Amino acid sequence: MNTSIKTTKLLGLLVILIIIAGLLLSLSSIARQQRVLSIGSFEDCALAGYPIMESYPEQCRTPDGRTFVNEKQIATSTDILVPAEPQASDCVIGGCSAQLCGERGDDLMSMCIYSPEYACYKKYSACERQADGKCGWTPTPQLQRCIANPPATDNNPQVAQ
Repeated sequence: MNTSIKTTKLLGLLVILIIIAGLLLSLSSIARQQRVLSIGSFEDCALAGYPIMESYPEQCRTPDGRTFVNEKQIATSTDILVPAEPQASDCVIGGCSAQLCGERGDDLMSMCIYSPEYACYKKYSACERQADGKCGWTPTPQLQRCIANPPATDNNPQVAQ
């Protein structure tokens, strides 16, 4: 009978320890959520150690999906002369591998994954205003052929067959 009392006491102690551990984990999670919710600026986000995107202006993203822009990098209206009508020069190339074509001021960010086709755009196309008035890559027969059979790169070695 003495062993059954000891076993019951040990099981009771184990249950209490599990409950305490669960409460501590819950409190830790709540504290972490509070820290994330207290972030209200790019500086707060960067100081908290969250990732800063390689863009202009820089942006920092919190784990809950909020994004903060580095206001110190945003040009003021006196810094920029805006033409009355869009010009061809308003088309810019962006993206981590320079594969995107868009309007100046657009958010031209991409994941930093290289594809051999990106070299085709640089060599056989131009980022310029298209017939629909939007910026885009100008298609050419050479571009289509290159995309169909992209050049080999160090990142994409051809497999010998």
